[in-house]
Amino acid sequence: MFLNKILRILIVMSIIPSFSQENRKKDSLDNKLDEVIVTATRTKRQLSSVPMPVTLISKKQIFQTGSTRLRDIILEQTGLVMVSDFGNSEGVQMQGVDADYTLILVNGLPLIGRTSGNIDLNRLSINNIKQIEIVKGPSSSLYGSEALGGVINIITENPKDGVTKGSVSYMSRIQAREELDINANLTYGKNRFGIDAGINLNSGGAYDLSPGDNSNTAQAYQNGTGNLRLTYKFNEKLNTTIDGRYFTEEIFNDSGDGKRTDYGASIKTSHEISDSFKINYLLYGTRFKTESVFNGESSVFNQTLYRPEIKTELHLDSGTLVTGIGGNFDALERTFFEGKEQFNAYYAFGQFDTNISERINVIAGLRFDAFNKFKSAFSPKLSANYKINTWLTAKTSVGFGYKVPDFRQLFFNFRNTAGGYIVLGTQVLHELYGDRPEVSSLSKELKPESSIGYNLGFQLKLISQFKIDINLFRNDIKDLINTFVVSTNFSDLPNTSVFSYENRDRVFTQGVELDVNYKVNNNLRFSLGYQFLDTGDKEEIQRINNGEVFFRRTTTSPSERLTLSNYFGLANRSKHTANAKLFYENFTHNFSANIRVLYRSKYALFDTNNSGDVIDAFDDFVASNTLVNIAIQKEFFNTMNLQLGVDNLFDSDGNENIDNFQNLDAALRLGRTFYTRIQFNI
Repeated sequence: MFLNKILRILIVMSIIPSFSQENRKKDSLDNKLDEVIVTATRTKRQLSSVPMPVTLISKKQIFQTGSTRLRDIILEQTGLVMVSDFGNSEGVQMQGVDADYTLILVNGLPLIGRTSGNIDLNRLSINNIKQIEIVKGPSSSLYGSEALGGVINIITENPKDGVTKGSVSYMSRIQAREELDINANLTYGKNRFGIDAGINLNSGGAYDLSPGDNSNTAQAYQNGTGNLRLTYKFNEKLNTTIDGRYFTEEIFNDSGDGKRTDYGASIKTSHEISDSFKINYLLYGTRFKTESVFNGESSVFNQTLYRPEIKTELHLDSGTLVTGIGGNFDALERTFFEGKEQFNAYYAFGQFDTNISERINVIAGLRFDAFNKFKSAFSPKLSANYKINTWLTAKTSVGFGYKVPDFRQLFFNFRNTAGGYIVLGTQVLHELYGDRPEVSSLSKELKPESSIGYNLGFQLKLISQFKIDINLFRNDIKDLINTFVVSTNFSDLPNTSVFSYENRDRVFTQGVELDVNYKVNNNLRFSLGYQFLDTGDKEEIQRINNGEVFFRRTTTSPSERLTLSNYFGLANRSKHTANAKLFYENFTHNFSANIRVLYRSKYALFDTNNSGDVIDAFDDFVASNTLVNIAIQKEFFNTMNLQLGVDNLFDSDGNENIDNFQNLDAALRLGRTFYTRIQFNI
């Protein structure tokens, strides 16, 4: 029945173009140059020529989907999955690599303030975004720690001389709770001076999907975001850009309220010494702070980051050489720390981009990071692009990625003795209990987590309106940092489990990604994305091969030895994810519509049949789900846009998961959302 509903919608939308006219003003997309991106190489490159897997999301696509926050648009992309941990902290998983290892940038500068390792993408409004660039695979050769899995870079509007434009929009979203979103932005450029400013106000009410418990599924909140960019061109060779952003949010909870702020500022100066040599100077500072009260107890998280950097760009006959040096000065004050902790790092990087022949492009990069608390790290990467013929291009890359331990894993001192456990960072563990046998044999230092990532892809363009991208990938990750039980019988901590952190696991993620884009005619575009993902823990596989892992099919069935054929892989990973999107535009009547179908197959959150934390085919799984989102929009008088939409059209509510996962309603239960947006353009 569900598939029949989808089929009916697709048939109706495919018939619509027959009633429309293709005659219109020439579509700027027909003859425009290939999209330009900067994230993959830190230089301007055409998207089709970049020799690594990259996704570009345009401003037009963001608007058409009716998104209000960055999370909404990210979850519709191939190979990207939004996942939650047990603290309801949500992040983006890329090619099966955990959200901890995806670096989030705004205009090339990192966001801070990870909760349980994740950056909350709901902090980021889509207002003022020009485009989003996603680079998959290790990118530490350019961006250092946290880019082990990939990079997401949000790029905002840049004012142009002689151009004035702006908009004001109001959106209402009605779901389990009502959400209101108001945007205003202005871009102006004249006489070498430019300004781009934007404001976003967003609020939502509390709602409860499980009336039987004592807490809401989500709390009421209100937040505001401001962005400001100032540019000044001193002459043809010298220009400066000042960026500022500010986010503040209040969360209202029956047990206590919370507040968080996130702001940053940067100044960038670009000096073109000659036609072939340019120097960029950067100074960046940012702070993220949360203050919360829960059951009468207050907690604070206050992190700062400062970064100076100098980057050079030299164009030679043989290619382009990019080099840079800089430093990161990262500090954190937290309720569960003894005091303020500081991480300092100094880095240097280089990249050479050259065309070996008319058909072969090679990019080689290397970065060196020196830390005050960890071992130094080298991060090389090699990529190549080979244009086999006019319709087939091969792309390949291999790179090293790493992530240094975070403050929590070294300095955490969280005690819940009433709950029967405490969690200590490795440094604190040794300072307090280093003389005990259970601790003295453990390493006080944690090694950076590291990976080697491989990507091999092919781009087929048999005709100008039909393109297929295929990418095979593998990531081998070692020295993963996990929590473990140090002891359950410290004499001064009766009936209390002591947890800490250690480098232990070696895991892999591998699979294939497929993206198909077909422009049927000037009115109709279709895209299809699919990812198959295979994951595993190498130690678990070894234990299975040794016959050391047993499981029960049911709680009353006898114990059996697990075989690899029934091994599922890592937690919170789906083997199959897919998306299908159909976009229709009627240029005669300034009308457009789209339908987007998103699918995620089943996944396991943890071991449920006592097989030693190994996930197998007989564990309890979160059921597969399919979401259907629809949006239509109409332009009036060339100044006003009206948009209507429905997310989760068929109201997939996750009820099938309640019996097995009663405590995870917020992450697993969904609801239908209706929204209306009115936007005025100037």
